[in-house]
Amino acid sequence: MLRNLTNEQILPRIQFPIFGSNITLLYSFVILILFSSINLFALDSTQFSIKIGFVDNEMNLLANIIKVEKITLSFDDTLLIGKKFILSKAEYVKGKKVGEQELVKCGADTIPMVIGGDTSYYMSSDPCEKNSFHKGDSIYIIDFICDNSKSDKANLNIHYPRLHLELKINKKPNLDLYSLRDLKACGNYTGFIPLNKKIPIIAYSPPFEMEGGAKGYCILNYKPVAEWHKYYKLKHYVVFYLEIKD
Repeated sequence: MLRNLTNEQILPRIQFPIFGSNITLLYSFVILILFSSINLFALDSTQFSIKIGFVDNEMNLLANIIKVEKITLSFDDTLLIGKKFILSKAEYVKGKKVGEQELVKCGADTIPMVIGGDTSYYMSSDPCEKNSFHKGDSIYIIDFICDNSKSDKANLNIHYPRLHLELKINKKPNLDLYSLRDLKACGNYTGFIPLNKKIPIIAYSPPFEMEGGAKGYCILNYKPVAEWHKYYKLKHYVVFYLEIKD
């Protein structure tokens, strides 16, 4: 037989033996706050990993000889299903941001097509929707592969799960040893990244020249990218930003 349960029957009645006060509402409020905190944490950030280089050691040796660099970003949180991974690129010259470009632009395009004198319109798919974290994906990977063998420019290939981008990055004269570097740990890394916020994730830059002629890249991570010219006297570098959007 079905019956209606009262609040007292659903929520446990807890009493302090000394005060004898009913704290059912307080108990419920505490539980609500705990669950809300967990949900907010899950929605505000996600875990990801950075892997430097190739899986095979021999491939890494060969890549080093021919000056090819690889950085892999991977995400396996299924709560990201439906999220969009938006990359953008900014170039800095003498401390000033001189150019910024979204590498993946959201929205479908209408493309006119003339066939036999008649104009038809083709609606292309939204690249952001196409390259979102799909329900059938167990892991979402973005690969950055940079051909750094030429002295005047680098060829950068970015591989999404369902999209491939090719970029050319010009190097400035009299600047050498440009390198593709992550901006988290200067090496393999696992941690958290916020959602719905544009985060600098990878840079292509020369090293910081220290006293005595030593050069280093990892020290760059200690200051915001916009201040690298101020602190490290870097005249030119390119920064890639990632935003994981709803």
